[in-house]
Amino acid sequence: MAGDPTDPAGRGKYAALLDPELWDYVDKVNSWYPPEIVAAPIAEQRAVYDKMCVAFHQGHPEGVIASDGLVATAAHAIPARRYRMADKAAAAIVVYYHGGGFVLGDLDSHDDICAEICAGTGFEVVSADYRLAPEHLHPASFDDALAMFEWVAATSALPIVLCGESAGGNLAAAVAQATRHHPRHAIGQVLIYPGLGGDVTGRLMSSTARRRC
Repeated sequence: MAGDPTDPAGRGKYAALLDPELWDYVDKVNSWYPPEIVAAPIAEQRAVYDKMCVAFHQGHPEGVIASDGLVATAAHAIPARRYRMADKAAAAIVVYYHGGGFVLGDLDSHDDICAEICAGTGFEVVSADYRLAPEHLHPASFDDALAMFEWVAATSALPIVLCGESAGGNLAAAVAQATRHHPRHAIGQVLIYPGLGGDVTGRLMSSTARRRC
């Protein structure tokens, strides 16, 4: 614990459970986005978070083509970014929902992650810039996530995979549940440390182990 002379880094029971390389990564994340930033105004949190994401951005793998657009809904338009491989036909399409605790994140914050998924699988990837809290309270983010699924289902004949990280994992799981009887229901889910409820102090939800929550 912090302040313990036997544990000056404040790593507690995790000190010996994570590899040194991972601790270096955690330290780097915390240097950009320290845990105490959660007490700052939302605008400041977002500015710091966005700078961190720029610092960690790995670029796009060779052959990935990205394009931006808007997905129209009855109430508003949802910004989206689509990733394709230039020289390979996709066998499926991934609908990706970024992390950020429903407060942070956008198309740019997880841009390289989506590009990596596209390159690694050969699948198309569509990233959704869903509305964020506190400006837009629940169920705004879910409504946008569901609308993005509906748009992909209506405009692409490819099998659909739902993917999300942290808060985005929550959205992916919720959309999968809501559309389980849809004619184009997802053929699979990829949930990356999803926020699905329960004890947020446990090891799987430790904030210091997250890159872009």
